[in-house]
Amino acid sequence: MTTPWRDLLTAAAAAVLLPSALGILCLGVFRLVQTTVPPGFGIVLWTVGTALMLSPLLSLAGMILTLPVASLLIRLGWFGWLPAAVTGLVIGGTIGAMMGFPPGGLAGAAIVLILRATLGLLRPMSPPKTGA
Repeated sequence: MTTPWRDLLTAAAAAVLLPSALGILCLGVFRLVQTTVPPGFGIVLWTVGTALMLSPLLSLAGMILTLPVASLLIRLGWFGWLPAAVTGLVIGGTIGAMMGFPPGGLAGAAIVLILRATLGLLRPMSPPKTGA
């Protein structure tokens, strides 16, 4: 099986940009309701929106490291949900540890699972063929 590079890069772009779009949506909701919600909720909404909006700055580094691993796993026929989550957990955890961001592993797993879901929509993968 060859690597579907066009679909893989499209899925990677979606995985990197989707959290940013959700962040912009959170900030838009914050602007609409900032005077009517309790201050604690508004601060949480603003913080989550800002973090999601700026996440492509970090997730792009992780995605650059993830794409060769994902390509190899696709060629081997092993890029399922669990290997995708473990790949994101390891790469995100490593980058998070280097930057002093403990939840980096969870963020990495979430982004690689978005990559896997998008790739599954663009090009459904068949199980590897056996020699029988």
